[in-house]
Amino acid sequence: MEERYEIRGKIGQGGLGAVYRGYDTRMNREVAIKRITTAPGDPELQEESTRQLLKEAGALASLQHPHIVTVYDVGADQDGPYVVMELISGKTLDELIERAPLTWPDFRELALQTQEALIAAQELNLIHSDLKPSNLMLTWLPSGKFQIKIVDFGLATLAQAQTKQDAESIDAVFGSVFFMPPEQFERAPLDTRSDVYSMGCVYYQALTGIYPFDG
Repeated sequence: MEERYEIRGKIGQGGLGAVYRGYDTRMNREVAIKRITTAPGDPELQEESTRQLLKEAGALASLQHPHIVTVYDVGADQDGPYVVMELISGKTLDELIERAPLTWPDFRELALQTQEALIAAQELNLIHSDLKPSNLMLTWLPSGKFQIKIVDFGLATLAQAQTKQDAESIDAVFGSVFFMPPEQFERAPLDTRSDVYSMGCVYYQALTGIYPFDG
């Protein structure tokens, strides 16, 4: 990775791993580089799961949509697997609704853009599995309108497979409890309907400023 990408600073740290601001020296563009958190374990198992992660993450690169952050590259080095993505500047929906719920016109735009993104992902049978306000980035266009970008598409599922942690630990690290569908609590297989449920919970909070459930 060092031969092509320069690390220019850390953007943040989340349950999936650290995100860095980087520069692609081959394409001459700024990028975001996410290091996927891995858990210690059997070396052969880690190697096999890394191969599977890279194979599946490569499929995410085929998901080209204006409302989903683009994956440029995937790979692994001595520090583990990484995903190179489009660098987005803006605010998360979480930051926005912390001040006040969305107005109806802004909510309508949010719903239209995110539904277009989910439809495109469903056509490729790709699941996000961790939809929440902090995974929705808003950037503002010269017109004054905002554009939604969904981040971390599919990375929660990939990282979960990579770590091979026990079920309770997986729930704690990868589940966003206020937006999780019931089947995720039960550790049942997820499908595209799971994302629809989670996005509905996001809509509820965006309109009201409170979680749909508080238990």
